[in-house]
Amino acid sequence: MSRTWAILFVLIGGASYGLISPVIKMAYEAGFTPGDVTSSQYFMATAVLLLISAFQFRHFKQLTGRDVLLFIFLGVLSTGTSVFYYLALADLPASLAIVLLFQFAWIVMLIDFLVTRKKPNKAKWAALVLILAGTVFAVDLLHANWGAVSMTGLVLGLLSSVTYSTFLYFTSYVRAGTSPWVNSAIIAMASTVVVFFVFPPTFLWNGTLWDGLWFWALLIGALGQIFPPVFFNIGIPRVGGSLAGVLGSIELPVAVIAAFVILREHVAGVQWVGILLILAGIVVSELRMRSRRRDMAQA
Repeated sequence: MSRTWAILFVLIGGASYGLISPVIKMAYEAGFTPGDVTSSQYFMATAVLLLISAFQFRHFKQLTGRDVLLFIFLGVLSTGTSVFYYLALADLPASLAIVLLFQFAWIVMLIDFLVTRKKPNKAKWAALVLILAGTVFAVDLLHANWGAVSMTGLVLGLLSSVTYSTFLYFTSYVRAGTSPWVNSAIIAMASTVVVFFVFPPTFLWNGTLWDGLWFWALLIGALGQIFPPVFFNIGIPRVGGSLAGVLGSIELPVAVIAAFVILREHVAGVQWVGILLILAGIVVSELRMRSRRRDMAQA
């Protein structure tokens, strides 16, 4: 697989996460509780991934104990991100919670430095500055309701960023040649077990699943637990965890645009500026990487 395709897969995975927010809002407006929406989406995603993986049984035999432990670890991190972020939203303005989550752009770089001892190059620093500045503008943070800020919310928001950063980085350790569907199924199973401890699966016996919840569970599960892990499993091992942190920032522009198109929410001019800055950060990082590879090939 070419690097271009790998980058595209990571971007698709990040964009899928960006579509979740407006869809979840629609599910809430349909009358379903956060607990039912969260637990049912993991349940439905796991069921779909297991069904698909059943046709790739031979790939299970190729997995080592290290592979399975890595996938379980990624599953716990995935759940941690969702739980910490949802709890942070209960104590913080949505705009500030998103900014805290998006600290993964530099936390991934920090993890990469701690693991490899390689300092980020100038292109990554430039991309980081553009992305963080763009994040502040894209969520119009300057007009956020600071009176609603709580220390608990700040801690939870930062924890969601740490778990997401760790998930992105360690996905690069997935062994090449393994099935992304099988890998994602194991990640989803681990995630679902943890989620059920936080949000018990009451939807299985209270009747809401067949009152329309199944549709939202399937849609949100696909956007949050099927597409991202599958595409990340394909792309991140080929582009590296550090670049994945940059590419993953596509989530916010997609979320803002989706809110504008789907929910008809107002998007201020400064937010469009923020979106352009984030996209510029992604482009700057990748163009610089391409230039370096071209120079090395000509040397």
